Amino acid sequence: MSETTETARPAVRSRFPFLDRGTPRLLAASMLALFMAALDQTIVGPVLADILAEFGGGALLAWVPTGFLLVAMVAAPLYGAVADIQGRRFALLLANVLFLGGSIACALAPSLWLLVLARLLQGAGAGGLVSIPFIIVADRVPMSRRPLFSAFISTIYAVAGLAGPLAGGALAEYMSWRWVFWINLPACLLVWYGVQTALAPRAASRGRQIDWTGAFLLLCASVPLLLIFTGGEAGAEAAGPLLPVPVLGALSALFWGLFAWRMLRAKDPLIPVKVLTNRSILLASLGLACCGGANIGLAVYLPLYFQKFHGLSASEAGMTLLAMISGGLVGAYIPPQILRFYPSYKPLMVGSALGAAISGLALTWIMAGQPTLGALLLPMWIMGLCIGLLFPIFPLVVQNAAEPVQMGSAIGVLSFLRSMGGTVGVSIIGMMAVGSGLAVDILPDDPLPIWSLGAAAAGIMMVAFLGLSCLPNRKLEGFGRARR
Repeated sequence: MSETTETARPAVRSRFPFLDRGTPRLLAASMLALFMAALDQTIVGPVLADILAEFGGGALLAWVPTGFLLVAMVAAPLYGAVADIQGRRFALLLANVLFLGGSIACALAPSLWLLVLARLLQGAGAGGLVSIPFIIVADRVPMSRRPLFSAFISTIYAVAGLAGPLAGGALAEYMSWRWVFWINLPACLLVWYGVQTALAPRAASRGRQIDWTGAFLLLCASVPLLLIFTGGEAGAEAAGPLLPVPVLGALSALFWGLFAWRMLRAKDPLIPVKVLTNRSILLASLGLACCGGANIGLAVYLPLYFQKFHGLSASEAGMTLLAMISGGLVGAYIPPQILRFYPSYKPLMVGSALGAAISGLALTWIMAGQPTLGALLLPMWIMGLCIGLLFPIFPLVVQNAAEPVQMGSAIGVLSFLRSMGGTVGVSIIGMMAVGSGLAVDILPDDPLPIWSLGAAAAGIMMVAFLGLSCLPNRKLEGFGRARR
């Protein structure tokens, strides 16, 4: 249920219509919140060396980025429930306060342990900042205009992914790593002011409760699984000696079983059964997970490939990612034009997923030969274009399939699997990078071919293609010539 009660005072048109009281101001605040959370996923990377120099590190240092992502992932479905029960405004304010408190605690942290704990608190807020804006868009924006907002959200993620490392490096070089967290303070205050003054609050839904037990079981099921996939990163170094992979797998399976039992038996489950059994929601979430995994995995390891095999500097290798990013930005703004006249989204999604898989195979084939830089950039651009075509459609599919009273839970599932897919995708492509000797100093005894990076990305997108091929053949409501 959405907040439909706006302030009684009539809106006054300003020089900046997107800041007008009511829906425009609420949308602007939620987009700023989304940008903050997306930026903090990548901005800490360049300052880890400074944190290591001040505090030391070891395995614990890896939990500065990993802990943030893990808690944000698990918190997303919880915020969906909070938004459905307490309202979108309350949920966004709660997430903003936790994110702000975590940012201040990070900036003031006197030790690495406290910094990690503060990042966990910050991640608890970020889980809401990356999921609630999608719910607000579903509530406040007519379906005919949502594709444009989805494209805009894809642009926010792309800009944040590019600006995060640049801003983090600049702040570390000219100021201090602590300013990476202090810069969130004015943005959080703007989000708080925008949400507080946009809409009047509504009463909470009576008779429903937040399923804290389900959230705890989801956390317990996700952590061992991610520790398995993160391999030699934070998981193996921090927990590997005490918890071997078979034990982690058994624990994850046990808690996933308990989570499923809880969802079937609870009066108000964290994720309603209708959401879990909705093919459109589940398959769209799977497709988004695959797209995120392939996109982020290549973005992490392709620059390393260009450095080692093409002799580029770190900055030049990073610039090669502009091929994928520019393709993604172009692709994001194509679906709004197509869906206006052809609202059957399945053919566009299936074709785009197949195009991404084929471009991954083309990248593999070129890497297996004697690749030139220009030859590699073309399939990278096409893959970025195809994935960019898909990103704005996934939330539309979920919004189109979910009932209004379960919109928060459905978007929570989408956000959860997007984060899970990114982590797993990076790990799979990372295993190819390690096995081929790309990400290690000493070449393995029986190395994998270097083209396995492209093959892994192509395989991930083939999974997306197969999943999206099973989507129900539905149309977006409010689209097409019939609505005229």
